[in-house]
Amino acid sequence: MQALIVLVCATLYFYAFKLNLVLFQHLEFADNVNWVFIPSGLRLLFVLILFESGALGIGLASVLINYMYGAADDHLFNIVTGLMSGASPMLARYLAVDLFRLDATLAGLNARVLFKISVLFALISPVLHQMWFFWNGKATNFVSGTLAMAVGDWCGTVLVLGLASYALRLYRALQR
Repeated sequence: MQALIVLVCATLYFYAFKLNLVLFQHLEFADNVNWVFIPSGLRLLFVLILFESGALGIGLASVLINYMYGAADDHLFNIVTGLMSGASPMLARYLAVDLFRLDATLAGLNARVLFKISVLFALISPVLHQMWFFWNGKATNFVSGTLAMAVGDWCGTVLVLGLASYALRLYRALQR
């Protein structure tokens, strides 16, 4: 069952990345930095709900994406970047449990706490990614790249979480 969850997360993440390219590539700030990044919302959603299985699916899909859309011979960069994509929402989740006294089972999760988690995540992931990109010569301006990526990650997260919330409400209404 765990393998199936990882595979489903990886597949959804991969296709969300492709959808993001179609919808928002024209809004790209720089390579690997989008003003709206839908997969970011899936990163947070999968890790909040599925923990390590979600993170592993995201990491595997990100490695594949890096090989498909990046330099196929830059193995270390592709693998580390992919793993960072899965690890950053896990770090945000662990910090949210400590900082916001979030119950590990997400009991009592409300819009206010979800907003805080989304902001925390929208800061952690871009900082880690941009440090890695800058260190590897893939980004020229750490500050502007981080700010643009943070905006894109937060916008994508709000979009996905909003759609997930709407889908959940619709599902509950249909169950009545």
